[in-house]
Amino acid sequence: MYSSLHNHTMYSLLDGYGTPKEMLEQCRKVGIKAYAVTEHGNQYSWIYFDQLSKEYPDIKLIYGVELYECFDTAIKDKNNKYFHFIALAKNENGRKALNKIITKSNLENFYFKPRVQISDIAPYAEDLIICSACLASKLAKESDFNICVKYIEEYKSAFPNFYLEMQSHKSEEQANYNKKILKLSEVTNTPYIITTDSHAATKEDLYYQGRHVQIAHDTETMSESYEGCYLQSEEEIHTTMDKQIGVNNVTKGLNQTDILADMIEEVHMPFQDPQLPTYPLPSGYDSNNEFLLHLIDEGWKTRNFDKLSKEEQKIMKDRLDYEMNIIHQMNFDGYFIIVWDFINYAKTHGVKIGSGRGSGAGSLVCYTIGITDLNPIKYGLIFERFLNPERVSMPDLDIDVSDRPTVINYLIDKYGENRVCQIINFSYITPVVAIKDVGKIQGFKYNEMDKLSKKFSYNTFQECIDNNINYLSEHPEYSELLDIAGKLSGRVKTVSCHAGGVGIVDTDISDYMAMKLGSDGEHVIQVDKRLVEQIGIIKFDILGVQTLKMVQEIQSDLHLSEYDININNPKFANDRSPFELLNKALTNGVFQVESAGMKDLLLRLQATNMEDLSAVLALYRPDSMGALEEFIKCKHDPSLVTYIHPDMKPILESTYGCMIYQEQLLDIVRTFGGRSYGGADLFRKAIGKKNIELVKQESEKLYQEIIDNGYSHEIAKTISEELKTKGGYLFNKSHSYSYAVLCFQTAYLKINYPVHFFKALFNLNKDKAGMVNKYIVDSKQFGVTVLPPHINKSLVDFSIYDNNVLFGFSAITGIGERIAQEIVTEREKNGKYKNLQDLLSRTTLTKTQIINLMKSGAIPTKDKKSCLLKYLKSLYKSLEYKELSKLPTYNKLIIDYDIDIEKYRIGNGKYDYDKDLLLTLVNQKKKEKFDLQQEDRLKQFLLINNKYLENADFWEFEALQIFIHNNPFEEALPYLTTAFEAVENDNDCVIVGVISRVQKKKDRNKKPFAFVNIYSTFGIIEGVLWNSQLVQYEDLVKKGSQVAIKCRKTDEDKVTIQAMRPYTEWLSERKKRHGRKNL
Repeated sequence: MYSSLHNHTMYSLLDGYGTPKEMLEQCRKVGIKAYAVTEHGNQYSWIYFDQLSKEYPDIKLIYGVELYECFDTAIKDKNNKYFHFIALAKNENGRKALNKIITKSNLENFYFKPRVQISDIAPYAEDLIICSACLASKLAKESDFNICVKYIEEYKSAFPNFYLEMQSHKSEEQANYNKKILKLSEVTNTPYIITTDSHAATKEDLYYQGRHVQIAHDTETMSESYEGCYLQSEEEIHTTMDKQIGVNNVTKGLNQTDILADMIEEVHMPFQDPQLPTYPLPSGYDSNNEFLLHLIDEGWKTRNFDKLSKEEQKIMKDRLDYEMNIIHQMNFDGYFIIVWDFINYAKTHGVKIGSGRGSGAGSLVCYTIGITDLNPIKYGLIFERFLNPERVSMPDLDIDVSDRPTVINYLIDKYGENRVCQIINFSYITPVVAIKDVGKIQGFKYNEMDKLSKKFSYNTFQECIDNNINYLSEHPEYSELLDIAGKLSGRVKTVSCHAGGVGIVDTDISDYMAMKLGSDGEHVIQVDKRLVEQIGIIKFDILGVQTLKMVQEIQSDLHLSEYDININNPKFANDRSPFELLNKALTNGVFQVESAGMKDLLLRLQATNMEDLSAVLALYRPDSMGALEEFIKCKHDPSLVTYIHPDMKPILESTYGCMIYQEQLLDIVRTFGGRSYGGADLFRKAIGKKNIELVKQESEKLYQEIIDNGYSHEIAKTISEELKTKGGYLFNKSHSYSYAVLCFQTAYLKINYPVHFFKALFNLNKDKAGMVNKYIVDSKQFGVTVLPPHINKSLVDFSIYDNNVLFGFSAITGIGERIAQEIVTEREKNGKYKNLQDLLSRTTLTKTQIINLMKSGAIPTKDKKSCLLKYLKSLYKSLEYKELSKLPTYNKLIIDYDIDIEKYRIGNGKYDYDKDLLLTLVNQKKKEKFDLQQEDRLKQFLLINNKYLENADFWEFEALQIFIHNNPFEEALPYLTTAFEAVENDNDCVIVGVISRVQKKKDRNKKPFAFVNIYSTFGIIEGVLWNSQLVQYEDLVKKGSQVAIKCRKTDEDKVTIQAMRPYTEWLSERKKRHGRKNL
């Protein structure tokens, strides 16, 4: 048995392969007694290893990291970025020290990688063990032996526990390095350890690890540099290394590795119950409960509960007392205060808050103190669905906001930067992605892989195989592909920042785990959302919702108060106009109901109230389509509505006898089974897990409870069977109702204030040309006119001018926010721009920016082309003509000026010529030549700039990537159901547009291919036609061709063209197909 102290898993992203469990299984198999977790610059896997520790009590787990060391973190030199070295936590203090070190490397020293320097680590030296690492170490990179000795002396002076490291690999480079380490050990009297730098569990796994890395780095061949990077047996290490440094030295190294491992104390992750952070109470309040009760008293008046009837007030008070009793009993008073506090800050600092999201809308306390905006008693929302006294778990309030960064910054300011974190999100390789990626490196055609992957769309690869049992035997050509894809599926692919999760602690985040730097500068804890509360950090969900930002902009423009469009305002809530719009499916830009499927549903349903709208949002899911059809039929034909018992009617009446919501399930279990709401929620939770045996047990238990409660066997059987099959697929009414409110609000604003609605909608999508094109077409149905930008009227973004929507400067290609702001600021400060010259003299606009302003129509002129030509000519710098004051030599006169000087002789002497006349003649000839050159020079200048004068019919589109007037592809928009912006890279899509430019080239085989620029409904897109497609569609590949293109998206504005058709032909077929579908 030996100790393995340098290992990587799949959490060493794009490099490691093994899962924590695979690595520990192999440790047990080959007799490894201590295993060190040393991911590249992170601790993503630590918590998963610690969870497994109980399953592997015979293996000592050591927590460390392979850091990226550099000489000076202040220097950013791309040619000398970093070296590797290992740091292991010697004890609990060492674990916390590594948290701090990793956090600093990310938040302060990141340059390509999270970097450290010796001075960052030295303060924690007593609690750490440092090892020199691999062939990427500082010692390996330095060829001068004496300098290496100096480096070791520096390490040893900083770290009392410093070890050199050899590795069991067969390469000549590694063998030579091992010998170098042996010599350095002898010279510096420094112990060495032996590791395998494992990236996979077994030797066989290295093949799959190589494929994983090949895909991640998009290389044509599999790397051989990972030879030996698996968990070797002690015998394998001797086989490799005995001939490199001698058997005795290998044995010595392994013994020293064990000694090092034995120095390390047992360390665990900080698993504990969630610790609620302390809210700083205002003076005069001694407890969270006292302050929360105060907030309820204030809310009682704000919500006008004091104006209700005595009976209604009693209902409210009883519910509040009940909820507060549970909240206080579970010690969650502080949680509600913290959420109330940041919501209150947001509301008073220009951040719009959603009506609610998730089960929290079922709490009357939340409604009373302003966390949510739905009265749960009015809408039949159940508190126990949110907080169940019979199932102890943290409350989970999901808060939608219009400006997430502002709220996060408030929390950081209030609690401290070191006490607030956002939460990491791991993305895993799906079976579909695995098949496409492996197919790509194996040379299969994309279309073939796309078709194959559709059969493998289940969550796990095993599910895919189980549902395609005979596929492999019928298609042996895919055996290797599916073997590799099956091994890669389920492994970590990327990390990101969770969209909503925020953690707050009372001490320091580094007491828990390390943080990384998010793509937008977020401080992100290296534990995912499922486990963050298990290490004691309370998670608050704060989600940025762009639609709220749009609604807020409309409110601001119209001076609408929050109450004007609040669901608790009877005038607003009873307005019928939103349903007029919804039932005509004119829902582009309306929250949650913009898709073609939703529009079709709205047309068929004809919603008449908020219950209908909530049901629409709840039912539009793949696993609810059967219930959806039943719901529509029952709404339109009341005779179809039946109830198995009169007690069922009050529960299902609002949804036409259909069971849609989890809350209805709770009511059914409570009414018929006699359980409390808390007990009913336990039933909901159990069947929601979809464990066949558990569902069976729970339904049998409910069956008996219903009988015991006085109902018939028949009713008990019907209900228990119904809930068994459907219960796990019901939706949370609190959530769907909350989102129905935002849907209703946006529909209301669109039909009542279309100009302001579309202006805000354009601003929300100003960077998405395809969406703006779509919405401009839609705006015409509402009588909205969209005007091109104007130099003396436009603002930075879309604005309203004379009841029309006016393009903003920032939407013009090449202008951007900074220049747009400069134009507006200068105009507001010093008055309107009088002419082009005035604009040029007062701004820093470049030539390209001026040209795009002209093409967009921002600079008023009757003739854009003449105006642009005039401007281009003004850029031409003519040369100044200078006459000669002195006559050139006679040879020059003859040769350069072609002058017969004898005609100008005035005497018999050698130089008796009329010099004045000759000088006049020379200057005349020189001027003629100068004029011709100037003319050619101007022609050349205009020729070079002629590209700016081409495609005049599409200038507006070139500048804005939008068809404001005369969109030639307007009829195609209903058939382009997926916006180009929404298509992920390497997926197929259809675009329509006009070819504006064709550039033909030759590939390495001398075969022609072409790049084409397409002015499409989604903006300017660059496509490539490889030879076979170019040959097939050559007649269409011409400037000015209007085409429909099937293509594969390769980047945000690039595609590979697979097929082309004339646009009119494609459109005609689409119309026919749509007509047949309707029939």
